[in-house]
Amino acid sequence: MKLLLALASGSSEALLDFARRLVRTPSLSGHEGEVAAMVAAEMRSLGYDEVWRDRSGNVIGRLKGSGTGRSVMLNGHMDHVDPGPPAAWAHPPYEGHLAEGRLHGRATADMKGALAAQVYSVAVLKQAGLQPSGDVLVTAVVQEETGGLGTQCLLEEGLRADCAIVGEATSLQLMRGHRGRLELLVDVAGCSVHASTPERGANPHFSVARFVERLRGLDLPRDADFGGSSVAPTLVVSDQTAGNVTPGRLTLHLDYRTVPAEDAASVTARLQHVLEECLVDGCTGKVEVELQRMVTYTGMERVMPNVFPAYRLDPGEPLLDRARGALVELTGMTPPEVGVWRFSTDGGYLMRAGIPVLGYGPGEEDLVHTTRESIAVDDLVQGAAGYAALCLALSQPDTGS
Repeated sequence: MKLLLALASGSSEALLDFARRLVRTPSLSGHEGEVAAMVAAEMRSLGYDEVWRDRSGNVIGRLKGSGTGRSVMLNGHMDHVDPGPPAAWAHPPYEGHLAEGRLHGRATADMKGALAAQVYSVAVLKQAGLQPSGDVLVTAVVQEETGGLGTQCLLEEGLRADCAIVGEATSLQLMRGHRGRLELLVDVAGCSVHASTPERGANPHFSVARFVERLRGLDLPRDADFGGSSVAPTLVVSDQTAGNVTPGRLTLHLDYRTVPAEDAASVTARLQHVLEECLVDGCTGKVEVELQRMVTYTGMERVMPNVFPAYRLDPGEPLLDRARGALVELTGMTPPEVGVWRFSTDGGYLMRAGIPVLGYGPGEEDLVHTTRESIAVDDLVQGAAGYAALCLALSQPDTGS
């Protein structure tokens, strides 16, 4: 395993160059085409056995295994969130600034750094002359940030693996799950009138205010691994733009984080009951999952519910023991910690399809989606070696007793 780290170090200049080129190429959700072309070209230049794109624009590269063991999917996404005002950054977000051993910019930690490391892990295996027991599939997907369309499309088209590694930021530790996420809309309708005569109408603000206050003390499900569910009011949208008119309709957005025992139907039913207890002045209201229309850079269109499933891998899962052992052998250091993410990933979709999912990636979770986003170059190198080591270990067939 130490050989893998030495080979990744020897490829560090090319790996860093690729990561910087990815960061310097904006790829907001729905606009990943240029990055997809770069990923596909890099895979071909590194000698992947197969490289192709699906109808949504995902890029898939395959390294063929010996066929005696498990196939392993490395899952990463090409899109990123908006960087916001450039003035808020110490360095321009798309510059790919390199300083003091860190690559700075939007998507360095979430997750173009990890994606570059995943792509180069195959090169490390090939240079080492090591063939995994099963195929390795490196999947660079679209529109993870806006609902996971890319990974869902992979699964719809029948792509499967015996296990998967999601490359979101873990500080090179291991993750075994996360809470799910629902984007909910609370729609409250009243009667709009001139603000000088509010008694003639039904102002939905008062019903919404009562509902928001009830959310503070809501008894939410608890969970031993994830702490529990949470709900956060985020946006309020009015059907009026004038300050002297009461609204006829308000829409409140909720970010609801689920534990594995919950699903969208049970959550919306419970919140609907709470809302009905908060409606006053003849207002009516409904709680539902937001539907969003997504268009990929290839032109594929889809309307999908804004739902990320929760997932949990059992702490006694043998794949976790294999992964820990492989990383210890790679680095010679103490076994990595095994935890859970605070945010949601495409891992929930993979797990729902019957694919056991581990999380492993370079980058610190607390820098994701911030203007301080950056990643250590040493972690990129170790991440590439780590992915290679994990593919070798996880692909090994089970031994009989």
